[in-house]
Amino acid sequence: MHPDDAYAKVHENGELGKTECWYIIDCEKDAELIYGHHAQSKEEFIKMVENGEWDKLLRKVKIAPGEFYYVPSGTIHALGTGTLVLETQQSSDTTYRVYDYDRKDADGNTRELHLEKAIDVTTIPHHDAKLDIQVEKRDGATVTTFVSNDFFSVYKWDIDGNAAFKATAPYTLVSILDGNATLYIDQVATPVQKGDHFILPNEVQSWSLDGTITAIVSTP
Repeated sequence: MHPDDAYAKVHENGELGKTECWYIIDCEKDAELIYGHHAQSKEEFIKMVENGEWDKLLRKVKIAPGEFYYVPSGTIHALGTGTLVLETQQSSDTTYRVYDYDRKDADGNTRELHLEKAIDVTTIPHHDAKLDIQVEKRDGATVTTFVSNDFFSVYKWDIDGNAAFKATAPYTLVSILDGNATLYIDQVATPVQKGDHFILPNEVQSWSLDGTITAIVSTP
């Protein structure tokens, strides 16, 4: 889990905290995420951690492709096996490890935990983030806004035909999840397809896409 900006500034030499989010691209049947916890008070949280009651503490959520999870700072979270996600996050590496499944490296050493800091910053009790997901249909495209806040905005573009866009931020990150299309910028055509990732920098103020694609898009 991760601290917020205020805590990281004081305890991590001015680093940023980290809020992030996940779009589930694919996962195995019955795949799960760890998303939050079941403790109702800080005292209960500490007791479960000290007693190693991880199955009782950690909240598991069954997932499916196409779902979106917003993970604010202070949220305990982890990906399960057989899961492929696209993650958008604040630019920060500050992570507090609460539990590591007692895994050991080749030398028999476990990874460092950060229990004191994690206890400081974990949101207790856990509350799922409330999202106001908006869907806009326009010529050639359906644009789903998953989240838009002070850290980032994340969208899904479902394009079938020709769709025109204008820049709304200093840059735009695009990841093509499915399909293929032609990207037009100032009448220059560039083919794009599933698996491509590209940045539309500040100099690009308008563009269009012609084809059939699904993309996850983020802006600062």
